[in-house]
Amino acid sequence: MFRFMLGGLVGAIVVIGPVAAAPKGPPGATATELIALARQLSPELAAAALTAEAAAARIISAGALPDPTLRVDADNLDSRNVSMNGPTYTFRLMQEFPLWGKRELKSDMANFEASAARFRSQSAQLDLVARVKSVFAARYATFRAHALTQKARDTVLTAAATLRDRYAQGGTTQEDVLRLETEAEELQIEIERLRGQETKTEAQLNALLNRSPNAPLAIPVALRPLPIETKLNVAILVDRAVKLNPMIAEADAKAGSATVAQTLAERNRYPDVSLGVMTTRDRSGYAGSGVMGEVHVPLQWDAKEAEVSAASAERAAAEQRLSAVRATLRGEVAGMLAVYRATAKNLDILQQHHLAKSEQVVQLALTALQAGQGDVLRVLDAIRRVRNVQLEILKIQVEQQTSLAELEKAIGGDL
Repeated sequence: MFRFMLGGLVGAIVVIGPVAAAPKGPPGATATELIALARQLSPELAAAALTAEAAAARIISAGALPDPTLRVDADNLDSRNVSMNGPTYTFRLMQEFPLWGKRELKSDMANFEASAARFRSQSAQLDLVARVKSVFAARYATFRAHALTQKARDTVLTAAATLRDRYAQGGTTQEDVLRLETEAEELQIEIERLRGQETKTEAQLNALLNRSPNAPLAIPVALRPLPIETKLNVAILVDRAVKLNPMIAEADAKAGSATVAQTLAERNRYPDVSLGVMTTRDRSGYAGSGVMGEVHVPLQWDAKEAEVSAASAERAAAEQRLSAVRATLRGEVAGMLAVYRATAKNLDILQQHHLAKSEQVVQLALTALQAGQGDVLRVLDAIRRVRNVQLEILKIQVEQQTSLAELEKAIGGDL
């Protein structure tokens, strides 16, 4: 009976399959479900989308003509000037016309800025999705570790009760009983820590979903599936990142805007004109009309040259930032892929080799104890090793999922 109970403990420590899916109700059973919900509810994404919408709306106003100016002059209000026919009123309407393609350049700048805002919105979405994926993986591992520890504690308590009975008959020592009871207490401490971790990950996910921190979430049922090896070619992933990563697209749009801004600064050296019409009315009514024109003379040549120099420096800086983003992204993709593959190899070693050997050690220790040639200390040590292997497997799975999430964020979409 004792061997059966301790054997149950070993069974509790081996790889635990996914728990049964929670009934339909609270979200959170899968990462896909949470990602869809985050896209709908996140105020961060809503703010980024509205910012992009505002930038797009500025395109029309950027290329529009300035508002015209209406000027009203009143003369001879006291009628003392006898040469004039009483009070005289003059109405002037002036319209400024930017020349040399300045309006088109301003419109082009607004287009680039709108594109940059749209790509920032895409970056915000990719970042949010990556965070949801990572926190979900941590939450999944916490629930698996909780289930593992709870079953281990239950089995240790049953074994302790059996040894107490044997101790009463003189078949074991009180020290062995106390060791099992102490082990159960330590496992209970670990269970409480894991419960706190479950609450923490629940609050983290709810924050990403814009929900109350204690809003209910379903128990996670499975980690996200891993991509097949043929999709993990570093050259292909780097090329995809350069083409699809919105950070590069945003930097490219900003470089385009800076280039147009430099051209506009150069065009500002040349004058604009204002054209207008006027009409005059006196005591008798209509008294005449006329036309007029103004030229805005750019006399502040040093200021104009400074504007051109500043715009040229901004363009060069934007181009350098674009190059830096590209170079950084290439290195990050290669690095994240290396981390992902390393975790996959470690996981394979633990699952295919280390775990099996650790389980074999437990069985040998149990057999020796049953034959009266072993002791509880050796059994507990073997059991702890199996459990540590399982926890290490969960830890590496979280690292693998996090690396995958960051890699997918870098390349602009799921693998």
